[in-house]
Amino acid sequence: MPSPEGLRGLLREFGIPDDSESSRKMAAYLALIEKWNARINLTAGTEWKAIETLFREAFWISTLYPPEASGHLDIGSGAGFPAIILRILIPHIRLEMVESRGKKSAFLETVIHNLDLEGASVHSKRLDEVLRQSEFSRIWDCITWKGVKLSSSDLLRLRERSHPGTQFWMLHGREAAAEDPAVIESHFKLVRKEQFPQKKGWFLSIYTPGM
Repeated sequence: MPSPEGLRGLLREFGIPDDSESSRKMAAYLALIEKWNARINLTAGTEWKAIETLFREAFWISTLYPPEASGHLDIGSGAGFPAIILRILIPHIRLEMVESRGKKSAFLETVIHNLDLEGASVHSKRLDEVLRQSEFSRIWDCITWKGVKLSSSDLLRLRERSHPGTQFWMLHGREAAAEDPAVIESHFKLVRKEQFPQKKGWFLSIYTPGM
């Protein structure tokens, strides 16, 4: 199945009208992935069977998003899953993405510009560099990471940039996405764990700052 056709079917499955702004931006995002994948390795492929899971899991995650959250930090954003899709489907999010790889951060900047995602930005640096900036003192409502294992020092710095209701969304396989899982267990409280639909062995674990 061609990717645009597959995407339209998925949008309908989640109740997103074909003529909506979200559908238009989603199609434009897919087109950029297909274009850039010819130059850099964004995803395993552009055939629908190769990327359907990425879109589906991001759509599913959007249904769990806390309605009161607005400030969002996504770490190791890569091709923009799930961050870009969250921003498209939940337009009030003020999205910041951290992506240290230059070509992928350039892709994300292009997506932001072409899709006119106001309030979205990219930090083309390592997370520890971002968190050490003296002028950088954000408090986020939701923090997501996938495909990277955060260091203990970064986790503790992120905890300092949170409030009691901040949600830490760890997207992971059977092992925790942390270099030292004990830091998660001792400094954060697990409030919810869900298995990804149609992706055996992958989970969304949601934490809040512990006592």
